[in-house]
This record gives sequence, structure tokens and C-alpha cells, in this order.
Amino acid sequence: MLKKIVGALLCTLCSANAMAAFQSCYQDIPGSAPDIRFKENGTGTVTDLQTNLVWRRCLLGTRWDQQTQTCEGTPEAYSWKKALFQIDLNEKGAVIDGVSGWRMPNIKELASLREVACLAPAVNLKAFPGLIRTEDEQWAMTATVWSSTPHAQSQTILTFGISDGTVVHYGYQDFEFGVLLVSDNAQ
Repeated sequence: MLKKIVGALLCTLCSANAMAAFQSCYQDIPGSAPDIRFKENGTGTVTDLQTNLVWRRCLLGTRWDQQTQTCEGTPEAYSWKKALFQIDLNEKGAVIDGVSGWRMPNIKELASLREVACLAPAVNLKAFPGLIRTEDEQWAMTATVWSSTPHAQSQTILTFGISDGTVVHYGYQDFEFGVLLVSDNAQ
């Protein structure tokens, strides 16, 4: 009987937030991106109160679902140049939560999102609950996102790993990764 109760409780907890089930956090390391640092703006954005930047909560190719409070759809993977073109053509002027001026973040802005106490993903789940929704997505190419920052000594671009918080550089034509957008137009 006890096994059935414990099993039912575990199923309920896992289905309530499957993402939290595989995010691993160290309790003895102070968090670098606590919940109080982010203000939810309504329909798909959060404001980082530390940097005053507004972030989209979903990767390009997905959209925020207000009812489920997560991202719906399949994230798109882009080469760096195609991502810049897509942003300029379709995203820069889009208005979400009264915010426009969307752009690709630089590597310092992306790295500021890193939650040093957690992995898989290494970002705040309350602010970004839908960036990685399944265990398979944490290893997808879209779990790495492009920055606008070129590497100083090569013709590569710095990227940010949402799953592990790593910063790595890749050839701008050789790989296709995800895109997370930011705006300086905080309300």
C-alpha cells in the first residue's frame, strides 16, 4: 500500500514539472540567478532586474503558451548568418508585452543568465521554464544558442550552452544552433 502511495506521489510531482525532475542543483552553492531577480511580464517575456534586459522566455521557433506557462512548438536551429537575417526580417520589430527592438544577445548578456548551482538546464527555471522541456532537448543543437560576439582570435562566434552554462566558439557557417532574443527596451 505504501509503495502505491509513494508511486502515485512521485508521478504527480514529476508530471507537475517534468523539467525540474532532471535539473540538478547543488544545495551548498549559492544561486547566481534566483527567482527574485526576474519579473514575469505577462505573455512571454521576463525582465532581468539585475541587468534591466527583457528576455523572451522561448527560443525562436517556439511561442509562449499562457495557459500551460511554457513554450509550445519546436525550436528552430539556424546558422549564425541565417539567425541574424531572421531576427532582422521578422523579430526586431515584433511587439511582445509592449517590448520591441529584439536582437541577438552578446555573450556577456547570455552568460549573465547562468545559474551556477544548476545543470540541465543551467538557467532559472521559473524565468525560463520552456527553453528545455524534455531530457532529449537538453542535448539538441538548439540547447546551445548563438551570441552576437565573435571570438577575438578566430573567425568563430561565441555560443552559450543552456544545459551546462558553457561558453564555446563555433564556426558561423559550420553549425546550426538555437536563438534566444533580448531587448534593451525594458518598461
